[in-house]
Amino acid sequence: MHEGQPGHALGAESGSDKVDAEPAGQTESNTQTSESTPENSDLRDPGLPGHSQIEDHDPLGLNSLLDSDTVAQLRQLALLNFGEMNAIKVSAGFDSPLDHGEFSDAFLEAVRAVYVSPTGGTDFDDVYRSWKQPGSILILAEAPGRGRTTTARALLAKLRHEQPEVRVGQLSFGGSPDFPGHRLPHQANRAYVMELPPDEDDFRVAETFGATLNGLSTQLAHRKARLVVLTTPEQWRRVGTGAPTGIRPQLGVASPLEIARRWLWAESPNFPVDMWLEDPDIATLLDDQPPVDVLEIVGYILDAHRAKNSKRPDLDALAQKHSRHTDTPFDRQVLSVLAARGNWRSQLLFWHQHPHRTSFQRNFLVSCSALRGAPVAHVYASAAELATRLGELEVHLNGQTEPGVIEMIHSIDAELAEDDTVTFDRPEWDDAALEYFWVDRPLSRTKFLEWLADAPLKTNREALDSLSSQEQQVMARRIGSFAVQWAVRQRRQNPLRQLAVRWRGEALWSTFIEILTAASLNAVSASYVHEMLRQWARTGTAAQRLATVEVCAGEFGRQHTVKALLRLRHAAGSSDPDVRRALQNAVHTLWLDPTARSTLFSYVVDWCADASTREAGQEAFRALAASAEGDASALPVLLTRDGDSGFTPSTADLTTGWRAVLGGGRGLESNDADAAAVRLWLNAVRHYPGLLNEVLTILSTAVQVEEQDEPATTVESPRDRLRAIVRTWARITDGGPPADGFELPADAPSRAAVYTALTQLLDDGLVANFQRNMSRADGASLPT
Repeated sequence: MHEGQPGHALGAESGSDKVDAEPAGQTESNTQTSESTPENSDLRDPGLPGHSQIEDHDPLGLNSLLDSDTVAQLRQLALLNFGEMNAIKVSAGFDSPLDHGEFSDAFLEAVRAVYVSPTGGTDFDDVYRSWKQPGSILILAEAPGRGRTTTARALLAKLRHEQPEVRVGQLSFGGSPDFPGHRLPHQANRAYVMELPPDEDDFRVAETFGATLNGLSTQLAHRKARLVVLTTPEQWRRVGTGAPTGIRPQLGVASPLEIARRWLWAESPNFPVDMWLEDPDIATLLDDQPPVDVLEIVGYILDAHRAKNSKRPDLDALAQKHSRHTDTPFDRQVLSVLAARGNWRSQLLFWHQHPHRTSFQRNFLVSCSALRGAPVAHVYASAAELATRLGELEVHLNGQTEPGVIEMIHSIDAELAEDDTVTFDRPEWDDAALEYFWVDRPLSRTKFLEWLADAPLKTNREALDSLSSQEQQVMARRIGSFAVQWAVRQRRQNPLRQLAVRWRGEALWSTFIEILTAASLNAVSASYVHEMLRQWARTGTAAQRLATVEVCAGEFGRQHTVKALLRLRHAAGSSDPDVRRALQNAVHTLWLDPTARSTLFSYVVDWCADASTREAGQEAFRALAASAEGDASALPVLLTRDGDSGFTPSTADLTTGWRAVLGGGRGLESNDADAAAVRLWLNAVRHYPGLLNEVLTILSTAVQVEEQDEPATTVESPRDRLRAIVRTWARITDGGPPADGFELPADAPSRAAVYTALTQLLDDGLVANFQRNMSRADGASLPT
């Protein structure tokens, strides 16, 4: 990589785990959002790279509402710098009136502040004036990098600003191939943005989608609502037949210089924007850059402007190349930006080539760069650990043989902050140092990744400065952020795979899931991470599959229901107990989306019927069978007939699920989950007598397995096991307030009557099975 060219942390590597996805740089442009939420903030949807449509006649009015920290958070997320955020969290609630996608006013004001209308396409204001009318639907069918997400957010932000009574947010497409009108929330005065799920595996959005938009528009109008639909040109050609005319504008391209101007103004209102952007070298650097790269340069500019100008590396060669001086602080700041854009490659080469440079100094530079914000004692010890991992001579830090912390900090041109952390007074020097190591030492990458994953887990009590739990989490976010950047930019999953393996079972696991979830929702990284999760679910280690299932059980599953279902289907083949438990939680979560129930239940039944996934199917079906329809009902969810989904499990599918559960060979302990699920269904037939015949037929049929088909390892036959569960339940004496909190109807059958009816069905099945076996035996004895 040559100086002056854009560079990203870590160079390309070879490997077998490459995820085929869109090329680097072809990410969604302008302001793109994630559901990642910094702790102690009201920002529910910090967005990603963007431009600004701000009213020129009222900049002060907007400035009074704008939180520049929010804009900084948007930029950090755009660059996948989750480690820069303070306690990144992904909200796990499911209580938003917009399917958990409502945007905060802080976020929307930031979007307005940094959105720049593209040129060369349909005018943004014309699109807005047409779309803001209730009942309007807008289709943004654009290729990656054309700003469809940004424009949608900007439309919602402008509407919210003009009409404060309108609440805006994103709407999930759901888990079915079509989007029927009843899927719209019932609230009025809303505006939504909804992305069509991409075609993947055996799921495709229905080709009739376009034809349904007229009816959808009518329902939106009744609710005084509007909708923006995001899709790709290829998908729209397939599903857009029959759509109303004139609902798909063509987007243009925003000026990189104006993008930088808006972000600099919004993030630092007193910043000398004109002085920087009128500099010829800066203007040239920004020319023709995609939005994400513009934001990267904006970060360099801000860091260079705020630097103390104390320990600059030699910039004379760079100054000569660009025909400028180094006399003034501004000249040196501009040169720092140019050097940062080139990954400080020449300056780092000069530092590494110093004749007295030691291996310990090099490792200390890598340690400081990777563990930014960690206590210097931990960084110092980690540098010695890195040397050991790389097979170098052991570094003895006890005593005074080796250089100490102060000397080492001086040797890498860094500074020791008051909080005992190491800082560099130049933009992105630490990221560039890591990228230099990655490119320069290809045979050390695997060991480096192992060291990096273990770094937050290490502690050095001899330093009397062990890492606190909070410091470990901060370091983990920094490392996880690096791992996401490297994986996405280099299309290699090695760093994230290493974290999954090393952090499983550790306190950092939840942080890893948070970062992975944030990356799956971040428009810059989403396409790569989604495909990576699909590979992990199919062929990954137990740790990778566990991570995939837990991500699918969270916000990713709520926003990308179809993708979550497909990945859970692949992960169901794992025999790992933690994966199966996580799968059970994911099934619970996704069942909350009525549109996902039909597909989800069909997968669970398939798992139950397949020997290779039967254990996963048992746990998943049991989770659903043991769930009641809300706190105010004694009815199991699988027996509900009038729910929002319109989905009714068939008797055959319910029988398949119960066959897998009751054939699992569990005992009759008081905490037995199978017995608890059976008891729930037995209690339900007393509360709802009309279900008696159906439920008892399902249970009795599920255990009518021919003797030769029963697994040899089963402790007792499923029939005997069911009979024992029901007999134990029937012995309970009714009296006093109902155990389940629900009063029984007058015609409720007694426990004894239910037991007797089920026993008769079981005996009838036993007789029928005996007769079949006799007929088969008689047929086999006939002469041929």
